[in-house]
Amino acid sequence: MVLSTTSDANRIGAPELEESGMGSSALVIAANGRVASRVVAGLAAAGHPPTALVRNGPKAHELLRDRHGDPTYAKLAVGELTDAALLDSLMADTEVAFLALGSSPTQIGMEKAVIDAAKRTSHAHLVKLSAGYAERSSPVSVLRVHAEIEDHLASSGVPHTLISPASFMEILFLAAPEIRRAGVWTGAAGDGGNALIDSQDVVDSAVEVILNPAKRGKSYVLTGPEALPWSAVAARLGNILGRQVEYRTVSVAERMAQLTASGLDPWRVELLIGLDEVNRNSIYAQPTTDFENLMGKRPRGIDAFLRSNRTLFETAT
Repeated sequence: MVLSTTSDANRIGAPELEESGMGSSALVIAANGRVASRVVAGLAAAGHPPTALVRNGPKAHELLRDRHGDPTYAKLAVGELTDAALLDSLMADTEVAFLALGSSPTQIGMEKAVIDAAKRTSHAHLVKLSAGYAERSSPVSVLRVHAEIEDHLASSGVPHTLISPASFMEILFLAAPEIRRAGVWTGAAGDGGNALIDSQDVVDSAVEVILNPAKRGKSYVLTGPEALPWSAVAARLGNILGRQVEYRTVSVAERMAQLTASGLDPWRVELLIGLDEVNRNSIYAQPTTDFENLMGKRPRGIDAFLRSNRTLFETAT
């Protein structure tokens, strides 16, 4: 059934609740996201479909489905994270909630609103997707953002777990058009190493924590098995493609000028420069064992990732 407080329940942001008839003790917030949607799928595959909270109901009806076309959620709630009453009602009926928001100028406020709702209801354990080694003084903007949210979470007293990955391997997709066109990609990362992690390993880790209470209440810094500079990643990609691929380093000022000239918003320019700063400062230059300790297996490596995604980097013929 669908319960709605408005006459326009399919409008983005209109509070709506759709129930499939199955029980759920988990809540996935912003469930249309690239990580969160796969967490929903992973929970459903394990026999525990969650409640999914989204802004865009029509998108969720298309995205949150398994290979048979069945919904991967037990309940679908449509509404805004600024709707305190909606958050409170969902949190009050939740044993564990997963919070993963993409970078945006409103991320801090929205994540704090979720934390505040968990505090008001005094019930749910919150599993937050953060970022490894988040610090207020970090040179990387996204790490400063997550540090502020983590501080708010810690001071709230809400029981929580932090899933804190290194840079995703999928960051390489940003360079795919340039690699296809010219066999290079440009940035200001320098020679610093980065133990990139496959985002699927992050998804699997979140599902494991949500399903296993014994593994909650910790902070997991998740990395891939080896740290490499972009030049080494470029060489490996070139070996897979059978042609030369080069990482071309430019100054931070030059890279910022390039990004600004492309028409990106200032906050997104700062975000992309920050991704380079991760390498320049070798923030993830030391692989951790947290993924292996949590999951009982080694994380996926960069070579397998590049092979499975090689078509994205191949020159069109």
